[in-house]
Amino acid sequence: LTRYTSSEFAALVDAQIDENTFTIVFAEESLSPEDLSQCRLKTQTCFKNLQKIERKSYLPSVEEPLSVLEGSNAQSVQLLADGSLSERIVPQAGGIVVVNLSVGDYASHDALIDAVFTRLRNEHPNILAIYTGKTPSFSYSTLVRKTRQADARQEEEEPVLERLNTTGFLMVYEKFEYGAVDGATPLTTVKFDNVVRVAENSSDSAEQPSMHFKLTGASATVDLFFQVTQGSWEITGVKFNDKDYYLRNRVHINQHFSYHCNNWEYLTTDLSEKIVFTEVQLQPFFADEEGVTPPSVRFGDSWDCVGFTSGGILSGLFLILIFIIIGSYGISWMMDIRTMDRFDDPKGKTIIVNAAE
Repeated sequence: LTRYTSSEFAALVDAQIDENTFTIVFAEESLSPEDLSQCRLKTQTCFKNLQKIERKSYLPSVEEPLSVLEGSNAQSVQLLADGSLSERIVPQAGGIVVVNLSVGDYASHDALIDAVFTRLRNEHPNILAIYTGKTPSFSYSTLVRKTRQADARQEEEEPVLERLNTTGFLMVYEKFEYGAVDGATPLTTVKFDNVVRVAENSSDSAEQPSMHFKLTGASATVDLFFQVTQGSWEITGVKFNDKDYYLRNRVHINQHFSYHCNNWEYLTTDLSEKIVFTEVQLQPFFADEEGVTPPSVRFGDSWDCVGFTSGGILSGLFLILIFIIIGSYGISWMMDIRTMDRFDDPKGKTIIVNAAE
């Protein structure tokens, strides 16, 4: 709604009157724009006489209008219970009369305003009539935008990824843990400080290049063995503290891709111990055909550790199977439809149709 302050409303009133204007104010106890639009008397509006006035202005929201209109020279008139006014209104130049509509409904007030305004306009043509309310009948809520800031202590800290980098190898991870598989004791967390390439177990041969990298930390070492076959690299072995660990799923990825996994687990052969990398991404960088090793500063496209038989894929295959069964059943029904191939009675008279040119 367009809101007018008291000073803005006073300026509008002053622009409409002069020293010879008689001003009459009809003041409801409560009035809002919703009353003007929603009040109904059977099928008609409660303000049918107000609608007939051609020259009028509508101000939907004014701040304390009576404080501007009620002055030292304003005359106050009350509406009595029988529908009459407490005293007769006599128009005069420069005068202000406030009619307090304290009893009755909007429809009766509309009829009273029409009768009083018509009489006063005939007696004094230079007249200004104002219809307003002392208080709004509806309460309005103001939209207040506030920026909500959570307590710094309650905000979850973003995980810090550890970065290991050397010539031909790049790896980041959030956490490394090791311990028993049964979960009887909590897993031990270790942070790796350095990674080096073991030249003795690495080969740059064009036929079958391989690399061996050793991750070292406090009382823990992890050995990773990589090999390239037919344009794809794979992890051929993993050792933790010189003990072999195995991955249930084979890691075999395009040579220019990196490997990413949220929870990368390796187990011992007896399935009693395990090592776990959380949020890990790694990539070995092998030399190209010209013998140049690309810089290990950024990962290639990521290959995630998602198996083929994931829950979503199995659900999709199950739905496809249901659709195939329903479709096959419907097609078999359609193929069983038999149409009549004879339309005449073989025992009756033969139907002869003559075709004339």
